[in-house]
Amino acid sequence: MKKSLSLIVLLICILFVMQFESIVSEASKLFNENYKLKNQIYFNLNNDFEYRAQIFTIDDAFVIVGRAKVQYISNEGELIWEKDVSSQNVSVAPGTNFFILAEKKAGDIFVINKQGEIIEKRFALGAIESVKSFDDGYVGVIKADHEFVLLDQKLKTVCSTKLPSGIILDYDLMANRQNIAFLLLDLNHTEFNSKLVITTFNGNIVSGSNIAEEIGYGMTLLKDKIVVLVDNALFYYDYNGKRIHEVNIEQTISSFLLSNDSYLYLNNQGNNNITIETPPEKLISLNAQGDILEDFKPDLLSILGMKKLGDQLMIFNKDQVQIIGSAGEVKEVYNATDEIKAIHVINDTSFAIEYINHLDVYTQK
Repeated sequence: MKKSLSLIVLLICILFVMQFESIVSEASKLFNENYKLKNQIYFNLNNDFEYRAQIFTIDDAFVIVGRAKVQYISNEGELIWEKDVSSQNVSVAPGTNFFILAEKKAGDIFVINKQGEIIEKRFALGAIESVKSFDDGYVGVIKADHEFVLLDQKLKTVCSTKLPSGIILDYDLMANRQNIAFLLLDLNHTEFNSKLVITTFNGNIVSGSNIAEEIGYGMTLLKDKIVVLVDNALFYYDYNGKRIHEVNIEQTISSFLLSNDSYLYLNNQGNNNITIETPPEKLISLNAQGDILEDFKPDLLSILGMKKLGDQLMIFNKDQVQIIGSAGEVKEVYNATDEIKAIHVINDTSFAIEYINHLDVYTQK
């Protein structure tokens, strides 16, 4: 009798545990960050790729600046408004809840808000190459004559600096230090050389560091240091231009995302000494000090780019997009309908996959 009673109690316990696990499993599905295809947005339908549409995100929307019009698309892929663009030769830059549009030949600059209204404008700054929006409302302008002009929120000139010769690869601003940093490629020598040039809000160049025989690919400004990425290393500089640290990588850095926590995709591109011991393609994450936090072989190879999606990472190649966790575990997979050109992310609620002539917009289920 006691044995029968014990067996019944055991069976009830097992059944309860199984039901409990089932309930927990079903409940956990409610919190999975799954995304569904919500909408498709088409552009470049006239096959005029000389003036290919420029696509970026601001706040909670996608912005498409095409050959003849600007479109403001909600995070669910719905057209909110569109306006004609009078020039085909424009440079654009996203802000937080606004964007910058500049006519490159004359140098006319406009700040446009979420409603499509021009809230600031400035005319005839002169021929420009590009514009960029920084934190605290500052706007950077690279002019065609290699002059950099910093503008405030009202598009008034804060300072201007004549930059050294070379191709401007990247530039950024640290407002609380009143420093602007430029990464340039110097083509005046037989060997490639990059330069890190640091200026101030009074227009003076305070430092110029030569990065010998290296091509810089990216740069990020942190509170107390500047991080420069080259083919096989990360170089860390202080704001006086002194190199204070470096992280050397034995493989080629072919894709990256630089921030306080940086992500590097490593492969053996250009390695002429491939052997059976050659390390496989991998993805690593590093903290602001350059310490490796994670090191794993991703399920997706030939990665072209990556973006943060909340606390997860989105990676893509020409055929597929994956959302992965911090240790590389695959959370979601999205197969391409054509060759993928880029991905665009709005917080952790929405993203879009860019193809040659359309966007697929995904939102959380």
